[in-house]
Amino acid sequence: MVTLDDAKEVSRTIIEKIMPISIVVFGSVAKNGIGNDLDILIITKDNRRSLEELNRAIYRILDPFYKRFSIDPIILPLSLWKRHFLKGSPFLRLIQREGRVLYMENFLKQWFKQAREELKMAEYLLKGGYFRGACYHSQQAIEKAIKGALISRGWELEKIHRIKRLTVIAEEYGIPIKLNEDDITFLDSIYRGRYPAEEGLLPLREPTKKDAERAVKLAGEVYEGLVK
Repeated sequence: MVTLDDAKEVSRTIIEKIMPISIVVFGSVAKNGIGNDLDILIITKDNRRSLEELNRAIYRILDPFYKRFSIDPIILPLSLWKRHFLKGSPFLRLIQREGRVLYMENFLKQWFKQAREELKMAEYLLKGGYFRGACYHSQQAIEKAIKGALISRGWELEKIHRIKRLTVIAEEYGIPIKLNEDDITFLDSIYRGRYPAEEGLLPLREPTKKDAERAVKLAGEVYEGLVK
């Protein structure tokens, strides 16, 4: 059997040897924390080595681990990963949805960068009168800013979207979040209302300009409070 701790050990060894862009564990170990084998996706920098050479290099790195458990690595240079992902590869999309990131180059910087982009998008949509979109991207800005702050304190990334849950975890890590209970309920209702069938925030109506302004204001305050 192989565990998530084993996956992390494998990840550290790969990082030491080749400094990849990203390592993602998927399959049973990602879902349950334990499995019969280890499925990992390794995204490397583009270089002159062929895919066959990359595979041989990875298998040499992983050789000591094969005595303990089975590993099924998938190695893709960044350009090849982008090409297949943008074409809608079902397999890579599945890994994105269900996989667990063990390593990402400039991981923390990327989370705060994405939070900033979500905030700017929310502000842009508010100005254009797209209130649902402004509300949704405001929630996303807050979610990513909080996750970035948690990761900086050693938190292991989880697939959590509710602001309520993230603020509870943040409190456990000693991270103050400038949101009251009404704000949190409001922001989580935005996330619930992201699909047409759910019809907005209540979910009985479309978001108003006032709703969008409130969401963007909260996103700005949380972002500024966490990203220093």
